[in-house]
Amino acid sequence: MRVRATSRAWLALTPEPERELPAAIAVLRAGDDVPDVAREIARAEQLVLRGREAAYLAWLHEAATLATVQLHNDDPAVAQAANAVRDIVRNQAGLLLGLPGGGRRRERVRRALEAA
Repeated sequence: MRVRATSRAWLALTPEPERELPAAIAVLRAGDDVPDVAREIARAEQLVLRGREAAYLAWLHEAATLATVQLHNDDPAVAQAANAVRDIVRNQAGLLLGLPGGGRRRERVRRALEAA
């Protein structure tokens, strides 16, 4: 018997990233400016309320890329945000294994997230 995944199964993954990533992403994007946390929170909310799995995974990948670029930043707040993002993204990559369906496409994305 084949298990059919709902298109919303990925929402089981969102609580930690939805809570933690917006502030960290805002810090990584800000550079010398003031982090726009409200904008990142709104983006995360839109993603969870109206997005799809592919958009969610792209958001995680974007966050991981930002973190990789800023990982060795001299600013402790930026380095801390980069480490937090990497931890969350790696955790989400592992949790993808528990979701039904997805096949090869999800496995490719999962490996890319773990590598980021």
